[in-house]
Amino acid sequence: MIRTPRNGPFDEPLMSRRMARLAAPESAPMPDFLHRHALQELTQRLAAINRHFARAVICTAAPADASRIVESSGKVEEIRHVKPWSMSGEHDDPAAAVILPPQALAVAPQSIDLFISILDLALVNDLPGALSSIRRALRPDGLFLAVLPGENTLHELRAAWAMADSARFGEPQLRVAPFCSLQQVGSLMQMARFALPVIDLERLTVRYPDALALISELKALGWANPLAARPRRPVTRGLVAHAAALYETAHADADGRIPATFELLSLSGWAPHESQQKPLKPGTACMPLGKALSGGDMVPPEPVNPRRDPS
Repeated sequence: MIRTPRNGPFDEPLMSRRMARLAAPESAPMPDFLHRHALQELTQRLAAINRHFARAVICTAAPADASRIVESSGKVEEIRHVKPWSMSGEHDDPAAAVILPPQALAVAPQSIDLFISILDLALVNDLPGALSSIRRALRPDGLFLAVLPGENTLHELRAAWAMADSARFGEPQLRVAPFCSLQQVGSLMQMARFALPVIDLERLTVRYPDALALISELKALGWANPLAARPRRPVTRGLVAHAAALYETAHADADGRIPATFELLSLSGWAPHESQQKPLKPGTACMPLGKALSGGDMVPPEPVNPRRDPS
């Protein structure tokens, strides 16, 4: 039986070491197509909001020019770009010093107007704590934007590993990280007391020459097995080849290339502020429900806050 470690499913020191190696000058460039796609989605959301933000923190491992891309939106005056999974918070501005895992967020309460996270929140043990910390770091009416992988991300690879491990060891092993569903993230946003939370789901299908190319790219992203309860026995070439063959047999396209699913959840939420729309209290409706259903004249609703589109 697979057991979840008491401190959470992810090996956070391992992730810190991996990200430090990937950030080293001599390391090969990190594949950043997912980060760029997520960043494009978030900047489009930012562009649709009719307001400016004085101070922002962008937390992402890649791309290196994330700050420049957000700055080009013209919506942000001051930007700090911090990397996730850092073991120290060495930044010029202590208020913008972020130490990930995000539950150790070191941003002063109510010190920033915008917090952007790209993909990295999915691999932390205390996601509720991370979201609460981010909400506390925002000034009233501050904005949180994030993209993180959804539960069906890499489902093809997860199934292939399960079949290969079952054939070799008699049961599946922990190989691919679990990710949250849209419903779970929505509940966590509410628990963290974000106002006007919105979550969108997008599925991307990325094609690779073969399954080994996918596995290699995940390793280059720092997404190789991050689980604390991962098998400690070395993964043999034969086992990897078996998993890859099962993947290709089940999913290869007519041209031999294999698809990989990436499910992306785009989040937005606001730190509460008195100017924001609020639901009507029970018993304050403008007309009886029976009259509304029978086609009676309706009282027009209050206008939406014109400073932004809450959708």
